[in-house]
Parts: sequence; C-alpha cells; structure tokens
Amino acid sequence: MTTTPPIAQQLAELIGREAVDNPANLSDYAIGPLVPVAAVKPTNAAEVAAVMAWAHRTGIAVYPSGGRTLTQLGNTPARPGIALDLTGMNRLVDFQPADLTVIVEAGATVAQLDAALTQDGKHVPISAPLAERATVGGTLATGISGPVRSAYGLPRDWLIGVSVVGADGSQTKAGGKVVKNVTGYDLNRLYTGSLGTLAVITEATFKLAPAPTEWAVILASFGGADTAASAAQNLEAQYYAPLGLHILTGPAAQRLAPSLAGDALAIAISGGRPTSMRRRVEDTVGLWTSVAETVHVARGDEADDLIRALTDLPADSEAPPSICVRINAQPSALRDVLDFRGTRLVNLEPPSVVADVGFGGGRLLWWDEFADAEPARVANGLKDIQAAALSVGGGAIVERCPDAVKGTLDVWGEQPSGMEIMRRLKRQFDPQNILNPGRFVGGL
Repeated sequence: MTTTPPIAQQLAELIGREAVDNPANLSDYAIGPLVPVAAVKPTNAAEVAAVMAWAHRTGIAVYPSGGRTLTQLGNTPARPGIALDLTGMNRLVDFQPADLTVIVEAGATVAQLDAALTQDGKHVPISAPLAERATVGGTLATGISGPVRSAYGLPRDWLIGVSVVGADGSQTKAGGKVVKNVTGYDLNRLYTGSLGTLAVITEATFKLAPAPTEWAVILASFGGADTAASAAQNLEAQYYAPLGLHILTGPAAQRLAPSLAGDALAIAISGGRPTSMRRRVEDTVGLWTSVAETVHVARGDEADDLIRALTDLPADSEAPPSICVRINAQPSALRDVLDFRGTRLVNLEPPSVVADVGFGGGRLLWWDEFADAEPARVANGLKDIQAAALSVGGGAIVERCPDAVKGTLDVWGEQPSGMEIMRRLKRQFDPQNILNPGRFVGGL
C-alpha cells in the first residue's frame, strides 16, 4: 500500500526543494484566519504551469501571492490551499524606449519597474500602496490605483499584453507588444481586477508615457469640507487642473499634514516640466489663497514623500487603518462622498474621508480599535454604507476590516447585474474552482 507524500514534499519533487518555503514561514502568507498548508516560490512560468497542473489534478486550492500588501482585500477564502509566491519572477524582460513598450515579470515590484524606466525618462503611470513591496501582478490582479488616476486612468488602461497560466497549467498570452493592438477579445481587462480567480498573471506588457521631470504638491486647509469641495471643483474646472486632486478630512488629513490646521485638507498633485509646472503652481496658489486658511507648496523630496504617503494611506504598514471602505462614485457625487464623514460604526469615531475630486469616489478610513465591538453590529453598519453608496449611483467595497467582521458580510457589496456572466466565466476558466476560491465577488 502506497501513501501520498505530504503536499510540501510533492511540490519539492515537482519543481525543486529550494522553491518550497520553510513551514515556519507559512503564517506570512496567511489570508485572514487561513494559513496555507504549503508555500511555493517558482522562478519562471514553466514552474508556475507545473504547480497549477498539479493543483488541477489534485483539486488543491491555490492562492497567488506577491508583495502581500493587499491580502485583506476580498472575502475569507473558502478552503485551505497552497500559497503561490510569484516574487521570484521579477525580471525586466524587454524595454523598448523608442517603441514606448516594456515587458516585465509579474513578481517585479512597482518601485522596481519605475526605477528601471525613469532612467530613460519613461514610466508606466500605475501606482500602488507600499510600492517597494507591491508587485506588478498583484497591482493588476487587484486593479488598485493611485492618486493620479484622474489623469492617467487605471492599470488596465496601460496594459497591452499579458501572459498567464490557467487553472489547468496551460500557458497563454493575450494582447501583444505593440501599442495599437485591437484584435480579438480584450482578455487584458478581464484578468485585471479579477483577483487572480481566472488565471495567474506571469508577465505583463505595458505602453509607456514620458515621466514628469518635476512634481509639486499644493496643500490647502479649509474651515469646512463644503468650502474645500467648492475650491477643489473650481480648480478641477480650470485648464491648469492638476494630475490628481483630493480632499481629506479627520485623522487622515492630520496624518498627512499635521502642521496644517483646518477641518478639511485639499491636495493637488502636479507633474511635468519645470516651466509649465511653475505656471500651474502659481495659478493654483492664486486661485486658492483667497478661500483657504493656509496654502503650502511642496517640491522635490517633500512632494515625493507626500504623494507616497497619500498612496500608502489605505495600507500604511506602520499604522494601517482598522477599517477601509472604498466608495465608487462619479465625480459629480463628491459632496455625497464627503457626507460619509458623519457615519458612525457602533458609536465609534466617524471616519476620515479621502475623496478623489477628479476621478470620483474615495475611501472611508477608521483607525479605531474594534476589539470590544460586536462584529455583527459593525458588519451591519458597513452594510448600511454599501446601501448608501448604491443610493448615490455608486457602490462600496470593504477593503479592510477585522476578520470577525468580514465573516458576517460580503465585502464586495450587492452582487452586480452581470453576476451570472461572471459565474460562467469562472466555470470556463477554472471549472474546479481552485484559484482563490471564495474571495471574489459573490463568493467566486
């Protein structure tokens, strides 16, 4: 009678013992309360394919992993499985500055990619919290975006080609290596934002843009959120509107700019060449000086630090919020988003609001301790927020919350009208439901 070897041993026999992580490190790959039974770190797409083919045969769940900066996103996994750590695949495969394209492996960090491109004056205008850890594949899988999305769009808007490994271990490509690529189905957009539930991204091809040679951040404090909203919308309507424009209230504003007094903080991010930047900054300061309590201009390292702090706010590694809710709404609903600052959860402090003036929507952030709060009551409060977001024509995703709270609600909110199509796609791409089972919309 033969016995099946332990999972870690099977993986070691499959792609090498050095690719299997020490069992003592498995808690590092935990997704909420679920700790994987093994973790494997492939170094190329062929090894990823071998792991996925093995998982397909055995029916074991696979949880793709990158920098692990957004493991809180999504519902609690449906069952135990293995972690597939892609950070060993971090090479810059091809960079063509003249053609404005770059190919990079999914495990490369956003900061690594940016550093490689800026040497030639180029960049892919994507950003993610904790860019030194956040991987390209994770950024695409989560669809996360940064504070200048109103000017540059979302990560999927810069993706022109992708290589993936399917749930059965098959390797496929979508898109191409040229900027103008319009043939066939746009699988790039399908994979982006699907939280790794359809396939494992192993390589991405992006189109490039000239990198700004200079950045500036204009901060203005206001006596009230309504005044800040009027000033920000006025700026957004100007021809010199910034690349990113946000309003922050409460502790979020204090964390970003503790020296600036006021009930609300407006932040304008501008980037470009020195001559145009000088004029943009002057015009913005001139517009805001008469209505703001304080106006401050940050340049150089100070501007870089502020942009990074604003990007990292929802997932700050040193002081992460206990609850983070992303509100999706049109720019015209700015005041509705700001009205969420009056929301309370179980009689705790109201949230900080970070509203995106140009792109629309924003985030609600709580740094309160919820240890003594009844999880069901907190969950009901979050459900009320999701319902309120729907009432203003948007939606709300609970990006981060205590595990006990997450177990009593669907963090994605009400199921979309196309849910049945999403289920069919999941069955088509992953019939055995082994890729990130249970974490996505509707428990996919």
